[in-house]
Formats: sequence, C-alpha cells, structure tokens
Amino acid sequence: MIKLPASELEIMQAIWLLDEEGEKFITASLAMKRCPELQRLKLTTVLTLINRLQVKGFVKVQKIGHSNGYIPTISSADYRKFAYGDFLEKVYLSDKMDLVNALLTTEDFTKEELDEIKALVKKAEKGEK
Repeated sequence: MIKLPASELEIMQAIWLLDEEGEKFITASLAMKRCPELQRLKLTTVLTLINRLQVKGFVKVQKIGHSNGYIPTISSADYRKFAYGDFLEKVYLSDKMDLVNALLTTEDFTKEELDEIKALVKKAEKGEK
C-alpha cells in the first residue's frame, strides 16, 4: 500500500463514507453532491483523481450504461492502519510512547474521552484488541 496525497485521500474518504452509508453505485457527481468539501473542485478534477486511485488499486470501476461507479478495494480501516504505521515510523521514529505522550500532553480530552482511553488501556492489558 502507498500513502495517498491529500487530494486523493479526500476523494477516497468520500468514497469510503458513501460505501459505509450503503450506496451501491458511487459516481463522481454523487461524491461531489454528498460531500460538500468536494464542491470546490471541478468534476474533471474529481474524475482525474479517481482515475489515479484506480491506477493505484484503491477503487475499481463498475460500468452501468454510460456511467461509471466506483467501489473501494481497500477499506478505510486497512488504510488507517497503514497510515498510522507510516506516521509512527516517520514522525515518531517508531516510538509509540512518544506518540502517546504527545497526544496526552497536547490535546484537551474530556472526562468521557479519558474514560474511553482508560477502558482501551484495560482491554490492551488483557490482550484484547
């Protein structure tokens, strides 16, 4: 897997979102209509970015009539795992504790979020994922 540039990742996130919402036929125009942040782009730009995603193996094309629909071939969860590993390695030199420390000292967590973090730590101590 490869790291996507921001513009391609933005398109891919729209496709993942629509797929998770149960859309059966995701077109470029549907992605633009349902994801307001994409409306600043021209349709031709979105189609070019989707073509790049297809070449990279992130989506496959489903043709119905004269329209192309796009199906993600890599899940958002799998990409996030890859991106996390890449980020940890490149930014934190694989030092997980440094990353956790940075999160805990720079973010303002609510009590509820801290309780969730504590629950995750307890699961990890038990060897649960």
